[in-house]
Amino acid sequence: MLESSQFRHPLDQRLTSLVRSAPFYGLAEETLRRGFPLIEQGVRLDLMSSSVKVSPQQLPDLHHLLVEACGVLNFPSTFVPELYVQSNPQANAYTLAIQSRQTAKNKGKDKNSYSSSVIVVTSALVDRCTPRELQAVLGHELGHLKCEHALYLTLGNLASSPLSRLPVVGGWVDSLLQDWRLAAEYSCDRAALLVAQDSDVVASSLMKLFAGTSRYELNTKAFVEQSLEYEKQLEAANPLVRMSIQQQQRTHPLPVKRVAELEKWFRSDDYQRIVSPAGNNAK
Repeated sequence: MLESSQFRHPLDQRLTSLVRSAPFYGLAEETLRRGFPLIEQGVRLDLMSSSVKVSPQQLPDLHHLLVEACGVLNFPSTFVPELYVQSNPQANAYTLAIQSRQTAKNKGKDKNSYSSSVIVVTSALVDRCTPRELQAVLGHELGHLKCEHALYLTLGNLASSPLSRLPVVGGWVDSLLQDWRLAAEYSCDRAALLVAQDSDVVASSLMKLFAGTSRYELNTKAFVEQSLEYEKQLEAANPLVRMSIQQQQRTHPLPVKRVAELEKWFRSDDYQRIVSPAGNNAK
């Protein structure tokens, strides 16, 4: 039985705990949950009117990749999130979870229920990636569901806006949520690796996302080496330069940083314990 705690990045674990204990959390969570039915209606109508919904009949190969990834990450056998392909020249993917496992549990439902979950991938992403790379991206998005990131990221966006006006608390909340968003991506890259079982595949998908092209053959090994070289140069950089880089506001960690973190985990005993035959949920 694969649990998110087995692959969640330590920084993600610590910051998720801090977010849940933050002073805004209870009130904002209740406000968000009350608004979920309207959010769900709007999202579904928008996607159904402007995107292609993937199913066994529509883009069946893509649907199979999603089902297989769900199995690797040990979601309930009855669970497959809705998947849409949206026309967009920018390669991207995102997730929306209307209801988390804990919400379902509190309502007396199966504790493993992930109702009303939606994944969207853009046409540019589908065109740019190989099937294995695309499945790694789906694994990353499923990681957000497994770790319940989608719910808390939405909560964070809602909760931080009124508090941002407070000079002390607002700054602390914004900083906490920024750090947590970045940490959450590391956990989901690990989920992608568990699905792909090949760090080069995950690195290649990240490279295509951020290079913005697949017209020319990209060298995954060179990109991994670039990420490791970045780590060395950052460590040796002037403290002022290092601080200015680390304090830049970003919604995702730097691509080279993500690859470097992924390579470390790929070589770790923790990863091997998950994918070993004794406890393997993977393909």
